[in-house]
Amino acid sequence: MPDKTSNHIELQSFDLYNRIEQIHHSPKASADNIQAKYILLYKVLQQACYELTADATIAFANLFARLDFICKERKMTPSDKYAIQTMRRNCNAAMGDNFVADVNEYRYDLRALVRFISLAYEEDIPASLLPEIPHSNRPYSGTKKSLIEYLRVSVSSWDDTRIFAATDSDEDPLIIIDYAKAGINGDQLYLHDLLKEDMQLNLLDTRVDENNVYIPNLIVVQPDYLIDISSLAACFREYGHHPFNFFINKIKPRVSTSPILMGNLAGQFLDDYINTPLADAVLYKHSIKKFFAQSALEFCTCPEIDGRFHEQAQMQMMNIKHFIHEVFPNNIHAFNPKSTLLEASFICEKLGLQGRVDMLQKDFKVLVEQKSGKRDEYRRRHKEDHFVQMMLYQGILMYNFGQKTEDMQTFLLYSKYHDGLVIEHFAEELFRQSIALRNRIVVNETALAEGAIGNVSDSLSTEMLNEFAVQNKLWTDYQEPQLQEVINTLKHCSPTEKAYFRRFFTFISKEQLLAKTGGRNDPSNGFASLWHTPLPEKIEAGNILLGLTITEKRRSSPDKGYDIIKLHIPQQGEDFLPNFRSGDIIILYSYTGMPDVRNEILMKGNIIDITTDEVMVLLRNGQQNKDIIGTETDLFAIEHDSSDTSSVNAMRGLFALLTGRRDRKELLLGLREPETDASLTLNGDYGRFNTQVLKAKQAKDYFMLVGPPGTGKTSCALRYMVEEALTEDDSSILLLSYTNRAVDEICRMLVDSGIAARTPFIRIGNELSCDELFRTYLLKNLLTENIHLNELRNKLTKTRIYVGTTTAINSRLYLFSLKHFNVAMIDEASQILEPDLMGILSARHGQYNAIDKFILIGDYKQLPAIAMQSAEEAEVTDPLLTAIGLTDCRNSLFERLYKNSPQEVRSILNKQGRMHPAIAEFPNNAFYHDEHLESVPLPHQEEELPYPIYRAPLHNENNIDRLLTTRRMAFIATSRPNDENTSDKSNREEAKIVATLIEHIYHVSSIAFSPLRTVGVIVPYRNQIAMIREEISYKNIPRKNLISIDTVERYQGSQRDVIIYSFTISSIGQLNFLTANTFREGDFMIDRKLNVAITRARKQLILVGNPHILGADLTFYKLMEYIRMNNGYIDTTADEFAREKFSVPQYAANWDVKPQCYQLPEAFSALFRQYIANETEKRFPTVTTNNAPLRETIGYGRYDFGNTGNSSLFSATDKLYLYNYFYMRRSYTAARSLFETIGGWLTSASSNVSGKVVFCDVSYECGASGLAFIDMIQRRIPHSDVMYAGIYPTEEMDRMAYNFFSSEPYSKVSSCFYPRIGAIQTEFWKAHSVLSELIIFNMSNLFDRIQPIEARHLALQINQLVQAYPLNHYAIIYRDDAGQRTNDHSYKAFRTHLHHSLKPINEQMPLEGKYYLNPEKDEALPDSGTYNYEVISNR
Repeated sequence: MPDKTSNHIELQSFDLYNRIEQIHHSPKASADNIQAKYILLYKVLQQACYELTADATIAFANLFARLDFICKERKMTPSDKYAIQTMRRNCNAAMGDNFVADVNEYRYDLRALVRFISLAYEEDIPASLLPEIPHSNRPYSGTKKSLIEYLRVSVSSWDDTRIFAATDSDEDPLIIIDYAKAGINGDQLYLHDLLKEDMQLNLLDTRVDENNVYIPNLIVVQPDYLIDISSLAACFREYGHHPFNFFINKIKPRVSTSPILMGNLAGQFLDDYINTPLADAVLYKHSIKKFFAQSALEFCTCPEIDGRFHEQAQMQMMNIKHFIHEVFPNNIHAFNPKSTLLEASFICEKLGLQGRVDMLQKDFKVLVEQKSGKRDEYRRRHKEDHFVQMMLYQGILMYNFGQKTEDMQTFLLYSKYHDGLVIEHFAEELFRQSIALRNRIVVNETALAEGAIGNVSDSLSTEMLNEFAVQNKLWTDYQEPQLQEVINTLKHCSPTEKAYFRRFFTFISKEQLLAKTGGRNDPSNGFASLWHTPLPEKIEAGNILLGLTITEKRRSSPDKGYDIIKLHIPQQGEDFLPNFRSGDIIILYSYTGMPDVRNEILMKGNIIDITTDEVMVLLRNGQQNKDIIGTETDLFAIEHDSSDTSSVNAMRGLFALLTGRRDRKELLLGLREPETDASLTLNGDYGRFNTQVLKAKQAKDYFMLVGPPGTGKTSCALRYMVEEALTEDDSSILLLSYTNRAVDEICRMLVDSGIAARTPFIRIGNELSCDELFRTYLLKNLLTENIHLNELRNKLTKTRIYVGTTTAINSRLYLFSLKHFNVAMIDEASQILEPDLMGILSARHGQYNAIDKFILIGDYKQLPAIAMQSAEEAEVTDPLLTAIGLTDCRNSLFERLYKNSPQEVRSILNKQGRMHPAIAEFPNNAFYHDEHLESVPLPHQEEELPYPIYRAPLHNENNIDRLLTTRRMAFIATSRPNDENTSDKSNREEAKIVATLIEHIYHVSSIAFSPLRTVGVIVPYRNQIAMIREEISYKNIPRKNLISIDTVERYQGSQRDVIIYSFTISSIGQLNFLTANTFREGDFMIDRKLNVAITRARKQLILVGNPHILGADLTFYKLMEYIRMNNGYIDTTADEFAREKFSVPQYAANWDVKPQCYQLPEAFSALFRQYIANETEKRFPTVTTNNAPLRETIGYGRYDFGNTGNSSLFSATDKLYLYNYFYMRRSYTAARSLFETIGGWLTSASSNVSGKVVFCDVSYECGASGLAFIDMIQRRIPHSDVMYAGIYPTEEMDRMAYNFFSSEPYSKVSSCFYPRIGAIQTEFWKAHSVLSELIIFNMSNLFDRIQPIEARHLALQINQLVQAYPLNHYAIIYRDDAGQRTNDHSYKAFRTHLHHSLKPINEQMPLEGKYYLNPEKDEALPDSGTYNYEVISNR
C-alpha cells in the first residue's frame, strides 16, 4: 500500500531568472509589447510565491497576502515590499482593457521582481539582468484621502490599541490602525484577542486623521471566509450568543422533522402565490402533491406527521394568500409583485457574509423574510435570531449597493399567524454585535482548521453556552439535555475514537477553509477566487462565461415560475474553452461594466446543457414575471458556485461514528478483525469471478476488491455480487459511488444485465444529477397518483435495491430510520475520503447497524479522493492512529482497510480485457508489479497489428501511417514553443501533431473509424483542448466535434481504441502539476494520473511532449526509455512530422545488450564479461530477452543507489549487476567519445601543469568514465601520472569498481575509493597541491538522481577546494547519456553555485555529443547515440 513520498520538483532561482530573461528579451521591451510581458511576468511571480510557500500550512486569501507573508518571512524592507506589491498591482492592471504602457514603470517592476527573487532565494541577481533594471526602487508617498469606504489589509503586528498592517494599496502600503478609537465606544477592542499575524481584515468607513492613522467604523476579520447569514443568525439562542453554537449546529445530525417540513412547504406556498397569476387558483391538493413528490423520503422518515399537519399547513397557506393578495397590495405602497424576486442571493465580501432572502424587490424598497414557526408569543414580536437574519440582509444591501435603511421597508412574515406580518427597522447596535459574533466564529473556524478541536471539545459545556444563565423550562427540559448529549458524545469516547474524530475534523475543517479562501497553488481554487482572480485569468481558466444574452425563458412545469433560462454564448477568444459541465452548480447574474459577483443580485441554479454557443440553466427558484430576470439586451455572466454540503456531511459523519454501535466503530477503526463464514457457498455461477463473489459472500463484516483498469469491476464483479446477494430472500442492497457519473454506470449495469427488470431499484437524487435514461427510477417518479403515506413507507421498506451517491445518502441519513440493508456495495471507493463514508457505515437502524456488511471496490493506484491539502498538512502522527494504519488523511478508507485486512476479506482482479499486452506491459511493470495483470484475452488483445484491416499502398506508404500501423506505443518528441508570449497551458506545436495524428488515424481506420470509440485525446489543461479543437477543425474528418478531448480526471472510467496524450507543458515548474498524485510503494513511484492516462487505451497509445522537460521526472523518463527501446520514439518537429521528415526506428529487440553493438577495447570487454556479464546472466536468465521488468527495477538507468528504499524483490547487489549490465558499456563508450572530443584540451591542460592528474570520479558509473579516461590518457600521454579517486555511494559499487581498477591494464594507475568527497582527507589534497596538478571532477550521469540541495552542497565543497588549493588547475566534466531526455535541473543548481572562476571552456556549452555504435553496420542496430556535456575550468 502507498507510502507517501514527495515528488515535488523545487523551482530554483535560476529557473525564474531564465524565464524572466526570456520574457524581457523576446522581443525587446517596448510600449507595444509590455502589456503582454506583464501578464507573463505575473505568472513568474505566482510560480515563485507558490514555491516559496509550498511548506506553509496557512491559507492565503490572495497573492497580496502570500506576497506579504514571504516579505515578512524574508525580512524585506518596506521599500522592497512596496515595490513587489506595486509590481503585482501593475500586472493586474495589464490584464485589463484600460492599461497604459509605461516603459519606465515596467523597468521598475522588472527590478522589483528580480530583487524579490534575489531576496527570497538569497541568491544574487544575474549579471545579465543588472543593466536592464534601475539602481533603486520607485519612491512612494502616503495617502491624501481622509475617508476610505473599504480597505483590505494584512496584519503585521498589534498592541493594546493599534494594529500595524500592510495594505493592498499603492498610496499607503504600510499603515497604523487605531482600533481603540474605531467603531462606537471602543466596541472593536474585542479584536485584540482574535488578531493573528497575516490575518486579513476589511476596514469599513475608515477615517484617516491628521497623523495618517486609520480609524475604521467597522472591522471584519478574514472576510473571504463567508458565513451564511442563516447559520450566523441561528447562533443567537435564547440562552446566549456563544460562537461555539456554530460548531454545535454543524455536527448535530440532520433529521427529518415536522417543523422543517412545514417550513419548506410554507416556502413553496409563498412561491406558488407569487408565481401564479391572480386569476388562477392555488389549490392545496396540487401544492401538497407537488411538495410530497419532492419530499417523499422526508415525509416517510418523519415520525411526527399526523392529521394536524395538513390542518396547520392549510392554515399557513391561507395566511400566505392573505398577505400576498391583500395585505401587501393594500398596505405597502412600494410593493410591486412584478418586481419581486424570490430567493435572491448575495455575496458580501465587505462583511464576510452570504445569504439568500425569501422576497426582495429589485429596486430594494421591500424585503421580506418568511418564517413558518413561532414568533415570540409572549411579547407578540419577532424572535431575536429571525430579526438578526433579516437585519443582516439589510446590512448587505447597505454595503453592497449603498442603500439607506430609511429607504427600505423590511418585514418578517410569520405565516403561522393571520397577523404575522411584522415591520422591522435596522438596529445598529445589534448589527455590530452580529458582525462581532461573525468575526469570533470565523476565528474559531480557522482555529479548528489548525487543530483546535481538542481544546474546543474539552472546554465545551452547557454552562459555557448558557451565557444568560437562563433556568426556564425550555432550557432545563429541552435545550440543555440536547446540548449535553452532544457534549457527552464528544467527551465520553475511547481514546482511539477521540483521536480519530479530532484528526479528521481538523482535516475537514482545513479543507473547508481552503475551499472558501483558496491557498493552494492554483489561483482559481477557493470560492474567494470569484473576487480575487483577475478577469483575464478567469477567462484563461474557463471559469467565467461573459457577454451572455437571454434567448429563451420558460417554465419547467406549469405550476412553477420561469426557471429555465437559455442564453447565447458569444464568440470568445480562439483559445477559450469554458470550464463548465452539465449539472454544475452556478451563479447567474446580469452586469454592466466589469462583472463582479459582489455588486449584483445573484440567481443560483444548475447547468442543464452547454454547447459552444449556448447554455441552458435551471434556476433553483423561478420567477413569476419573466422580465424581472432580464431582457434581451442585458448582459449576463455565469460563474461557479460553491457548497459546504460535502464538508458539513463529513463532519456529521464523523460525529455519527461516535454515536455508532461499538462493534461497528471497532471494525471501522481497525480495532476488531473482520469475520468470515467459510461454510457459505455460491448459489450461482459467475465464471472467472467466482472466487471474488464467494469471498464477498463469506465476509461477515466487509470485503475489499481491487479492480485495476479494464478488469470489469463494475460491469462484471459488482454485477455478480449483486446477483448473488439477491439470491438470498428479502436481502436489501445499497449501491453507492462518489460521482453521479459512476452511479449512472451502476444504474446502466442494473438495467443492461436485466437485474432492474427483475428487481426494480430506487435512485436517490434529483433529475440534474441523474442520466435521463435512469430518471424513471427516481423516487419522485415512482409515486402513484393517490398513494398514501403508509403505503409509500411500505413500498420503500420492501424495495430491495437503492442506488445513489455518497453525498446524496449522507444528506439523507434519516433513510436508515426507515430502511435496513444487508449489504452496501461502494464502487470507486478509493476516490472517497474516510469521513465521507463514516456517517453511512456507522448509521443505526433502531438499536442495530443499518448496514450489516459493506463491500468496497476500487483501485488506489488510480486517481484518489480530491483533497486540497499537501502531504505535510494531511500527515497523521498520533500513535493511536498510526497503529490502526492511518498515516495520511487524504487516503481512502479503502486503502487503510485493504492494507490492514486479512487475505480472507480482500481480493484482486488481475485479468484485464482492455489494453493490448504491448500497452499493458509498462503500467504492469511500473505500477502493478504486485498485481501481475494478465490479458483475458479478448480478440483485440491478440491482434498482431493495431489496425488489422489496414492495407498499405504498395509504393507510397508514408512514415506516419507506418508508425501508426506498426507501433502499439509511440512518443513524439517536441521542443519548447517558439512563441514566448503564449499561455504555458497550451502548446501549438503539440496541437498540430495531435491533429495530424487524428487525421491519419481516420484514414488507416477506414470504415471502422468512430469519433466516439476510435480515438480520444487527453491533456492536462483545458486551454490545450481549445487549441487542439482548432487544429482539428482544419482537417477533413467526419463528425470531428464528437472526438473526446479532455483532462485525465474526466477520462477516468472511459476508454478508447487509441489514446493520444498531449503533455503540453513547456516549463519544469509545470511538472509538479502533472505528478501531483504520485506516491512511493517500495521501490516504485506510482504516478496515478499517468496510470489513468495510459490505461485508457485499448489498442494504441501515442504520447506527445517535450522530452527535456518530461525527463526531469523519473516515471516520464522511464516511459520514454521503454518506448525508445521498443522503436516508438520519434524525434521531430510539428512541421517535419506533418511533412513526414522523420524515420521510424526498426532496431532489434534489446539491441543495447548485444555485444556487437559496442566497439570496446579488448581489455575492458574481457573485464566486463568477467565481472559483470557472466554473473548478471547467471542471476537473471531473461536479461537478454524479456528484460523490461528488469530495466524498470533500476529506473532505466536512473536508479538512485544512495537511496535504495525497502524493496524485497531484488537486493542492492542484484540491482547493481543489472545497472552495469545495461548501462556500463554505454557509459564507457560515451565517455571515451567525450574524452576524444576534448582530448586536445585535456592534453594541453595536463602539459601545462606538472603532468600529474587526479581523476576524482563522482559519477554513478562504477568507474566507466574513469576507465575510459585511463585508456584515452595512456594513449595520448603514455607516461602520465594519473591518480584515480572513486567516490561511490554504496559499498557494492565500491567493490565492483575496485575489481576493474585492480585488474590489468588499469591496475597500473593508482586508485583509492571513498564514500563521499568530504571523506577524502586533507592530507590527500595537500599531497596533490605541492606542484600544480590537473584535478578533474567527473560528474557524469550524476545529477539526474540527486536533489538541487545536494547539488548546491557539492558545488560548495568544490569551491572550498578551489579556494584552499589555488595552485591546481581544476576541471569539472559533466555528461548525461540520456541526451534529449536529460534531467539537468540539479546540474543547473550545481553550476549556479560554483565559484565565479569556474567557467565553461566554450561559451556555447552545454553541447550535444555523439558516440558511435554498431561497428559492423548491422541494420538491426543503431549507428550512434547522443549525450549532453559541458567542461568547466578555472583556467
